[in-house]
Amino acid sequence: MDRLDWDTLPAFFGPRELARFLGIGEAAAYALVKRPGFPVLKVGRKYRVSREGLKRWLEQQLAG
Repeated sequence: MDRLDWDTLPAFFGPRELARFLGIGEAAAYALVKRPGFPVLKVGRKYRVSREGLKRWLEQQLAG
């Protein structure tokens, strides 16, 4: 499966796209979206990640 890059990542996306973007498995992506503090919206039974929220979260994680 091809990896996504920042320019092709939609404004909102699901765990499957998150896995492709980060280069991790889908199970790890689902675990990440269920993690407290992760920028995710739950719409019905589906999880949606904000591209901008992910960017801020990644920057916070890297800043430590």
